Amino acid sequence: MKSRLRLALPPLARITLQSEMAFALFDRGGRLLRSGALPLGELAGAVPLDDVQAILHHGDAIVVDIDLPPLPAKRLDDAVRARIEPMALSDINDLCVAHGPRSGDGKITVAWIDRKALQDAWQVLAEAGLKLSAIVPLPLALPQGDPRPEQPLSLPVDERWQAQLPRWSLARPEWRPASKTNRWRKAAWWGGAAVMLWLLGVNIHAAQLRGEARALEASMEEAVRKAFPTLPVIIDPVRQARGQRDMLRLAGGTAADDDFMPLAIGAAKVLGFAEGHVASLRYENDKLTLVLAEGYVPPTNEAALHQAAAVQSLMLEKDQDAAHTWHIRRAGVQANREGRS
Repeated sequence: MKSRLRLALPPLARITLQSEMAFALFDRGGRLLRSGALPLGELAGAVPLDDVQAILHHGDAIVVDIDLPPLPAKRLDDAVRARIEPMALSDINDLCVAHGPRSGDGKITVAWIDRKALQDAWQVLAEAGLKLSAIVPLPLALPQGDPRPEQPLSLPVDERWQAQLPRWSLARPEWRPASKTNRWRKAAWWGGAAVMLWLLGVNIHAAQLRGEARALEASMEEAVRKAFPTLPVIIDPVRQARGQRDMLRLAGGTAADDDFMPLAIGAAKVLGFAEGHVASLRYENDKLTLVLAEGYVPPTNEAALHQAAAVQSLMLEKDQDAAHTWHIRRAGVQANREGRS
């Protein structure tokens, strides 16, 4: 069942979490359920907080009736502020001003209060877990014709606690303190947005780098292909170009397909598992044949071995008849010979 909690606030300047707060809890029908006084910091854990109404201490807010002609609703606030400005003892911009509707005789009830005092006290009440639905000046929270309009609400609860409140109050949304949850939610939202923008920027930059890398790789492949047209396939342009350069140096500046030393050097790079196990080595008809002694560890991935040979511009073949025997020739040599024949 929804209940209504009415608080009798002390002067705003004295409100802390330790302030004793007189309260009265009513059910929906107006029956008193509980009353008493508790420190502000304990109220949220002691009573239901369905509908919390705060009644200001006498003197914290000014209440007057003013006369205004009929005006559109969007102009009424400005007209009220202009009308009370001569009455206010403070700069109108330092005040929180609220008002009721215009009555048939042109009267409007207006209340104002120091903005900082209201917002500071409201912040403390919010930190205590109280979400206020109304903040009402004392004169507007008393029964009509109350003989003691300047006396604050006090215990025990009497008819002064049960007066009908106006439909408007100083608890306007624009002055409501931001909750910690809302502040963290907003911070989290902005943080998430910043991360998303950063990720978007990183992805765009990465895409640009990938495009530049592909263009550079294509350019390098084209350059190597033009410089060494005998290479059957370009897998690693830089390594293959270095290999061709080294073979040219060993050949004394000429690219001979039947150079034994370049072929042997390339085979040593590819057949690393054969190191220390070469039983015999024979070079004949542009082909290097290696016979390995037992005890070596054969490669587990021959496809990778052939790919490594291609990078060195070599063709690698395992003898199908003779055990532990490998044949190595320069890539393109066989094709060149077949073309010449």
